[in-house]
Amino acid sequence: MRTLLILLLGLASCQAPPPPAPKPDPGARKREVLALLESLERSFYSHWGSVEATKEYASLRDDDIPILREVADSNGDQALMALRVLAKRAPSEHFSPAAKAILYWTVFARDVVVNRLGLLSKDGFLPGVYGQEVIALGPDAAPYFQQSLRDVRRVAVLGEREQREGRIRQDRVCDYAWAILCTVFGRPMQVVEDPRLRDDQIRELDLWLDRRRK
Repeated sequence: MRTLLILLLGLASCQAPPPPAPKPDPGARKREVLALLESLERSFYSHWGSVEATKEYASLRDDDIPILREVADSNGDQALMALRVLAKRAPSEHFSPAAKAILYWTVFARDVVVNRLGLLSKDGFLPGVYGQEVIALGPDAAPYFQQSLRDVRRVAVLGEREQREGRIRQDRVCDYAWAILCTVFGRPMQVVEDPRLRDDQIRELDLWLDRRRK
């Protein structure tokens, strides 16, 4: 019996060791953070930019700050949302006004619906959440938004009355860039129905900005 026991113990000791535990995926958390930012982007018109009140924001951790910074610096699809989360979670993270302006302009240039930038009406321009933040950047926003003064793509807005008025005016990307820049510099603007009359004002602003840089 003793011999059999020794033999069994010997056989057991000859078995291969258990496989090592799988290494953690270093990109897994970044993918989770990107998914949270994407969700915040999709649901913008539910939280209207108050990211700190969302479940996605609560799911982010302090050790996600380097990831958020990397995303913001990339100027990719979620860069502006990462910047706005960092402003709440890590306000010590520094971004120059010009760097912020690039992120806001990139989103403006690709947005289909422009409500978060603001709304045009016959009474002028009502800045939205993003519009207020761009205006707060001041002249640093000008070199980027000036590029959109030549963008004649039509824009869309939310709201039945706003949609109707925008269709009548044939509102375009250039009209919203013009409105932002006029507000930044305190320049006069008249939102008329005929886009050709707005074009004269847009060209005048474009030339004024060129002269201002010289």
